Formats: sequence, structure tokens, C-alpha cells
Amino acid sequence: MQSLESPEYAAWQALISSAAVREQQVAFTCATGVPLTLSPASPQALADGTFCVKGCLGDPSGTACQQKLLQAEKRAVTRTAPVQYSCPSGLVKILVPVFINRRHVGSLLAGPFALHALDGPRLSQLVGRLGKLGLRDRAHQLQATWRFTPQLSSVKCRAAGTLLQMFGQYLAECGKQQLPSPPPRPSGLLQKIEAFLAESHHDQVTLKAVAACVNLSPCHFCSVFKKQTGLTFSQYRTRQRLARAQQLLADPERRVSDVAFEAGFESIPYFNRAFRRAFGCSPSEYRIRVQNPNSGQENRNLGVAANSAGGFNN
Repeated sequence: MQSLESPEYAAWQALISSAAVREQQVAFTCATGVPLTLSPASPQALADGTFCVKGCLGDPSGTACQQKLLQAEKRAVTRTAPVQYSCPSGLVKILVPVFINRRHVGSLLAGPFALHALDGPRLSQLVGRLGKLGLRDRAHQLQATWRFTPQLSSVKCRAAGTLLQMFGQYLAECGKQQLPSPPPRPSGLLQKIEAFLAESHHDQVTLKAVAACVNLSPCHFCSVFKKQTGLTFSQYRTRQRLARAQQLLADPERRVSDVAFEAGFESIPYFNRAFRRAFGCSPSEYRIRVQNPNSGQENRNLGVAANSAGGFNN
């Protein structure tokens, strides 16, 4: 069952609320004359009453409509393809499932519309079908429903189906783009480097030693490292040390100078300059903001600090 708290469903909700999608929804109806509903997947639809329709023939036709819709949705999701079906009134609907990250989040429901005129034989057939639902006395309502329902030729019906599929694919692609990006996985090279640096316990490690640990010459190492991370090794090490300094500054008992040396910086002035350049404040100011976020000073750069913890995300 589709989780109502999933990021995919949240992306669907954002999409159907957007002005661009609403414009396309209206454009489809204007072009075809067929109503178009963007319905959530059945767990949410049942929870908020989206499927609890009254039915065009009055009670209990709404229950029959809901059952037909749920059956069509189940077939569409199983086939991962559009399904065309008839409602209890004999009118046609097209249901196109929308998947985001292979999760069914909603459906495009076009209809009702008619493919034929309601002549005498067809009316008799439909009234007989309604009799099985306890609705044999609804012939008048049935005729009124057909009278005010658009009629499409088979060619226009196929064209409407094609438009719906294209719209569904568009929603699926837009939904993927709205999902949060997974954190990048370090390459094998970076994993080896990080393991080597962790074993060094923040000692001053030369570039030559790091290059040797991955069996590369210093020159080749610099080239490969910059290509994979977008940073020089020196920039990467500074980011690592600054991330470590952030953690240490959370301890009010540590002096800023001790934090600098423990994080791997050899110069207090250089540490202060690097910290301010990265986070927009001095180490002392950062500590105050972290320990007292309601001090009245806007912490504008904590997001930058979070990115820096990853070590190599620009």
C-alpha cells in the first residue's frame, strides 16, 4: 500500500497544487470537452473521501461508481498502463496511473464521455444492467445524464488517451525532480583517503604520503582528486578540519585556540580567516550562535556548515 507520508506522495501533492499542472488540466478539458480529475492513489482517496461520489443516478449508484473506479485503478496499476472502463451509466472513463520512483501516487481520470448516442436498444440494455444494482427506476436520470455528457468519436477518444499518457509521463518526470537527492556516495579513492586520514588521528599528513596510500604519484593524485571532488587536496583538508572544528566548538570548556590545534590547524590567524570565510563569522561568534540560537543574531551560514561536513560537496 502506498505510504501517505512518502516523499513520492508529497511530490504528487505539490504537483497537483502547482499552477502549471492546473493550467494543463484545464487545457485538456477545453481541448477535448472531457472533464479531467487528478486523483490521489486509493489509500489517500478513500481517507479523504475523494472516491465517495454520490453517483449521477443518485444513491446507491455512488457505491457502484466507487467500486468500478477502484477496480479500474487496480488493473491500471498492475499493468502500469491506462485503463478504459464504463461506469454504471454506461459512460466511458479513462484512468491513467502516475508513478513516481515506481510508486503509484495518483491517477489521471478523464470522463465521463460517450462513444455512442443513447438509442432505444442501448437504453434498454443499460436499464437492464441498472436493474441488477437496484436502479431499474432511474431511466429518466440516465437519459438526462447522457444528454449533458460530451460524445467523442473513436479517433478523438484515442487522441484523448494519448494526451493523458503524455500528461502522466510529464507528472512522473516532474515528481522525480522534486524528490530529495540522495547523498553522494564517496568513490573508492575517497574512501581509501578518508580511512588513511582517520588512522593518522589528525596528524599533519603530507600530500606525498596520501598519494602513496592510493598507489599514485603526487602529480597524478592531484589531477585525479580534483577531477573527482572539484577541490584541491588542500581545500579538501581545510573543509575536513573546519567540520571537525564545528564539532569541537560545541564544547564550551574548550578554548578556541585548543579547538584550532585539535582540528589540525597550525596557525590561529589562519584558522580564524578560514572559519570566517567558510561560515561568515568568527569561531567565537559561531559558538555563541550554536549555544544560544535565540540570541538575536541571525545564523545565516549554518547551512553552509552542514554541507561542509560532507567534505567534498561544493
